[in-house]
Amino acid sequence: MSESNTLYLLIATLLIPVASAGIAFVVKEKYGWLIPVVSSLLLLSAAVIILFPLLADGQQTETYATTWLSIGTTSVQVGILSSPVTRLMAAVVLVVSTMVHIFSIGYVVHEKNTDRYFGFLGVFTFAMLGLVYSSNLLVTFCFWELVGFCSYRLIAHKQYKPAASRAATKAFLITKAGDVAFLIGLLLLWIQTGTLELPTLTTGATASTLAGICIFIGVVGKSAQFPLFNWLPDAMQGPTPVSALIHAATMVAAGIFVLVQLAPVFTPETLWLITGVGVTSALMAAVGAWLATDIKKILAYSTISQLGFMLMALGLGEISGAFAHLLHHAFFKAGLFLSAGAIIHSLHQATHHQPDFDVQDIRNLGGLRKQMPLTFAGFAVCAAALAGIPATTGYLSKEMILTTVHQQNLWWLEFAVWVIVFATPLYIFRLLWFTFLKPAAHTLHIQEAPWVMRIPVLVLAAGSVTFLVYKGQLQSFATQMLQLQISVPAWIMVGSVVVTSMALLVGWLRRNARIRQREFIIQNFLDEWNAQLILLTTFVARLANVFDRKWIDGSIHALAYSKVALAHMVGWADKNIVDGTVSGITHITRGLGGVARSVVNGKIQSYLLWAIAGLLIFIIWMLY
Repeated sequence: MSESNTLYLLIATLLIPVASAGIAFVVKEKYGWLIPVVSSLLLLSAAVIILFPLLADGQQTETYATTWLSIGTTSVQVGILSSPVTRLMAAVVLVVSTMVHIFSIGYVVHEKNTDRYFGFLGVFTFAMLGLVYSSNLLVTFCFWELVGFCSYRLIAHKQYKPAASRAATKAFLITKAGDVAFLIGLLLLWIQTGTLELPTLTTGATASTLAGICIFIGVVGKSAQFPLFNWLPDAMQGPTPVSALIHAATMVAAGIFVLVQLAPVFTPETLWLITGVGVTSALMAAVGAWLATDIKKILAYSTISQLGFMLMALGLGEISGAFAHLLHHAFFKAGLFLSAGAIIHSLHQATHHQPDFDVQDIRNLGGLRKQMPLTFAGFAVCAAALAGIPATTGYLSKEMILTTVHQQNLWWLEFAVWVIVFATPLYIFRLLWFTFLKPAAHTLHIQEAPWVMRIPVLVLAAGSVTFLVYKGQLQSFATQMLQLQISVPAWIMVGSVVVTSMALLVGWLRRNARIRQREFIIQNFLDEWNAQLILLTTFVARLANVFDRKWIDGSIHALAYSKVALAHMVGWADKNIVDGTVSGITHITRGLGGVARSVVNGKIQSYLLWAIAGLLIFIIWMLY
């Protein structure tokens, strides 16, 4: 495919979500029913269009850039980076976003403000695609911020729910704390290298440890990693399709994607920090998923754990495996969330006369396998991919990462990874059992979700199955497009299957164990820490406000008043002293002139008067 055609197609995929958002915001309420259909069709067309450069350009990498602005001798380029990584990531974003749009047709059909909902879905997709395509990190940061703003608006879509507004504000503030560090890291990187162009940075540049850590802190906030993860479980207050989009292919994936692009420029110290945070987040979130009872929060903690798994791989240098796992995770996690959305939707329909029934508490569920068979099938396939069952996409990328970990020869790291491998099937089987397999805890008559909600779940489940065989190797679509050579020792494959089987066996043996709501100590600690930090920040802000008003403003006011008083004094002196002196001299001179004129006024009487006066003065002078 020619360069111009590729560029036009990529621009088209970037602008179609903008058109979708524009239509959603502009169409009048009378024709509001058109918005979901038109938006979904537009996103579907964008998903089809991206396949042409994805399949035709292979491993070709091109940059299409133009000057955005110039400051002195420094210019900033804005452009599109077309590479196998960006094209594949854009395809995944568009496919997942399309499935979310289609699913939302049935999910929000009876809700208010669907125009705003679909509008921000379109802007969200545009922002993520802009972040993926961007060839300059400064432009990337602009889209990075737009992604955060859109997530804030979508999480708070149900504005009548105070919990949704609080969750959106919490997500916004915590991610912004990371964004500040991210911007500082970019500035340090620009000072050190003189450029923020990705093609230039990835061809030999090395970021300082400080710059790398600052950039990584931004990723920690955006991708919800320890210790800035606690906004993500609360973000489940947003609509479930929004949760699928945030957790699968957009917001939290943005941080991992940026690290995939920048990992070659990080120092070893930064990479080890990334590894440590990744392992900690993966283990910690696996515990959180085991303790939670809310179906969406379980999946939220699972997302944190899986992203930590990817961070660990990136820190160890397994960039291809981490990126492949990111792409696979987008499909099976979106499928799990949309399945959860279908369950919640159907249970809301069945319990509209029972407002106190918590449809998201897995302890209230059960028996849905027979009542919702297609949703169960989609959920089971995606859960198998998350657990790393052979013949799923999750299995392939997991094995690649396990191989890299083994090559490090660090017993503690390998032990931690195998614990993660054991914990993941354990908590996802627990969720599967309590939702679908155990006897129903209710007597509700539940119907399968509409087809418009079932089809996206089945499509994403199909994308979570490994179905390609290339040169004798089992491949997924992502690994085939990236031309990855999967070489895994036999004992790791066997060990992975054994550990996964043991986890499923333990889950089966404990399937009837009674579960209760247990607090996740780390989550509560961070929430309390955030609350105390907010109080401290508020106190400091008030103290700064008092200092500003009393001292800074007071000093400025005192200086201004003193200047005004001085001006009045100068004005008085000018009027009464300077102007008075000049006026006095003038009067004296005028008087003397008058006297002199009277001497020579041409009258004989005046002459005799002055002559007599002069004579008297002379006589008096002589007498004394």
